[in-house]
Amino acid sequence: MDLERLIKASQIAKDIQTTNIQAFILKNQKKYDASLLPLIADQWLAKQKSKDKLPTWSVNENVIFPPILSVEQASSETTSNYKAKVFFNFINEVKAKKCIDLTGGMGLDSYALAQVFESVTYIEQNSLLAQIAEYNFEVLGQKNIETINENSVSFTHSNSHSFTNYYLDPHRRDASKNKVFKIEECEPNILQIKHLFENYMVKFSPMLDIKLALEQLQNISEVHIVAVENEVKELLFLGKKTIEKVSIHCINFLSNGQKQVFELDYDSEQNAKIIYSKPQKYIYEPNASILKAGAFKSIANKLNINKLAPSSHLYTSETLLENFPGRSFICEAISKFDKKEILAKLTDNKANISTRNFPMKPEEIKKKLGLRDGGDYYLFATENHEKQKIVLICKKIVIEN
Repeated sequence: MDLERLIKASQIAKDIQTTNIQAFILKNQKKYDASLLPLIADQWLAKQKSKDKLPTWSVNENVIFPPILSVEQASSETTSNYKAKVFFNFINEVKAKKCIDLTGGMGLDSYALAQVFESVTYIEQNSLLAQIAEYNFEVLGQKNIETINENSVSFTHSNSHSFTNYYLDPHRRDASKNKVFKIEECEPNILQIKHLFENYMVKFSPMLDIKLALEQLQNISEVHIVAVENEVKELLFLGKKTIEKVSIHCINFLSNGQKQVFELDYDSEQNAKIIYSKPQKYIYEPNASILKAGAFKSIANKLNINKLAPSSHLYTSETLLENFPGRSFICEAISKFDKKEILAKLTDNKANISTRNFPMKPEEIKKKLGLRDGGDYYLFATENHEKQKIVLICKKIVIEN
């Protein structure tokens, strides 16, 4: 595979007007070289996948895409732009003129960093990926990125005196292409080179244990837990030479372009005093970034709301708390886990079911109650502070902004 053939495949793919790429391939087996057809299909699929994820890149007809796995693993534009701004603000302005991306890949993060830094150095050991990135930076008109095809660890050891600000997104697949997420299993292993960095940001899998990572990395000042539409996508760790108190930033990007933000530190979380109470008029479910952070007491303490039980992670108040960083509900009824009692409070046999500290899974509850998915009602099967199993029958509150 070479760059010229990818460019040719991309140009053909952009003109394909179909929703069935397999049918197109079968129809055009004689028209195109057999080795070109898979490249055309990959480019077409990548263009489809990138429409929402990478809007700036997808609208440029000259952009070409790497193998589809690289596109799927790449950050979205939303999270890449967020990372770049966070990293720039994290660094002293005097030293924030240039940045190096040690794990260039597709180049999306380098491109985002180049919007805020004066210059970016992109490092990638895969020669084809490096060629594709360099080509795309040119067609996108991004002139302040230097591309280097080299192993990142070797480059770092040879050039650590030339750079202050490092960004990494370590590869999370082993030699057998199985997913990994522990820091020491990723490539490069930042634990072996971080002593060479003055400032750095590293992105890890949402599966990583945050507190264990803090122990391993040691010199972290900020952790950003980034969710998109209530799904955690990235964990960002920002480190400096000097050890500071760690602040935890929970971010959830909403479909309307807005974001929910909540900040905490683990000392305050551990020492927070909260009130447990029976379910009141309003019920709150924190977004996924807050749950991943383990901000179970901080959210109640900072927002002055009560918690239902130590392990239920649902919250309540008598007056509506607007702009809660998660979902808000009005509680219409509280029931025992009794089929007849619950169904009597629903207007139809449909509900959205969630469980919090409850011995049954949502699918099991749905089957036992004879309910279908959907509708206006939300059932929370949970435990109260008196260790009683209860079901909250709620309706979601949509707050107009």
